[in-house]
Amino acid sequence: MEILKDKVLAKYLFERYASNPKDWRFIISKSSFDDGFFDATVSNRDEVWQLKIDSIYKPMPIVLGTKVDVDSTKFDKRLGYSTIPFGYRIFDPPVIMNLLDKLAQDHHSMNDAIMNRNAVNSILSSLETVKPITGKNYVYGPLVYTENNPVGIDATQKQVSKKLGLQLKDNLRARYSGYGLILD
Repeated sequence: MEILKDKVLAKYLFERYASNPKDWRFIISKSSFDDGFFDATVSNRDEVWQLKIDSIYKPMPIVLGTKVDVDSTKFDKRLGYSTIPFGYRIFDPPVIMNLLDKLAQDHHSMNDAIMNRNAVNSILSSLETVKPITGKNYVYGPLVYTENNPVGIDATQKQVSKKLGLQLKDNLRARYSGYGLILD
């Protein structure tokens, strides 16, 4: 099992996305182990990557990942076919104005949160995912955050998650000499 780290992993996944920006999914959940990290699954129709993220609360998290042998159609079945695919979308001023208009119209509704989510989902789902080009404005997402990974984790994925978690702890100890020390 080849484990990629940080920039190498990001570059590889971006290149894979750029070669075909259709039907990607990005799911983040709490780790299936009590290791304090987050698990993520990134997939398209051809491949699935299992990631371990040290924190979702900092701008440059430490991320490790490996390709896993999982049927990517499990995502569509468990998440629902109506889930908006992950990707970069061109976010030009007319699109922004359309979104703001919809949010303003729904502002006085009893179900503001639901109406706002529906407005955002409607606009995002109408925009095609594209390969980003330098100098243009994009919005990317959605990242689906769940308490537990809705795809389900089998014994092999649990082993991968555990191995990634141990490797991530080793990387954190190497980067931060005091990481993991228990002080009395």
